[in-house]
Amino acid sequence: MSVFARFKRTPEGFRALVELWETTPIVRRKRMIEIGMAEDPVFAQKALEFVMTFEDVMKLPDVELAEVMATTPPRTIAIALHGAPEDVQARFIRNAKPTIGAEVRDYIKVQAGPREIGGAQLKVVEKARELERRGLVKAKKIPLMRG
Repeated sequence: MSVFARFKRTPEGFRALVELWETTPIVRRKRMIEIGMAEDPVFAQKALEFVMTFEDVMKLPDVELAEVMATTPPRTIAIALHGAPEDVQARFIRNAKPTIGAEVRDYIKVQAGPREIGGAQLKVVEKARELERRGLVKAKKIPLMRG
């Protein structure tokens, strides 16, 4: 049986594949993509076009970024922002409610390792994707399609 078979059965399967790749740690995700590219490069490439990354979240319009800030725990946002340029950190804080922004500002000072940062970024992407499903975020809207 092919790796993509379950994702090709229904139109919702394509979304499930994209969301699986979005929430999988990068090393494992790369391996999954390699396997997918070997099996069906057209389907894999199409799915990759819709995979949302933390970089995509950083580029959201202010209104949509504010929605992400309102639904994601401040500590998660702060850890995800470790290593981001100061202007990016400031934009996130500016688009948060004052109390959330203050918490993010405090948590940014806390040390975090690469695995923790990567995990926090995946959680932020997951929140952004939830908002996309509800129509509150327009970026990388996943179409219904069969393989």
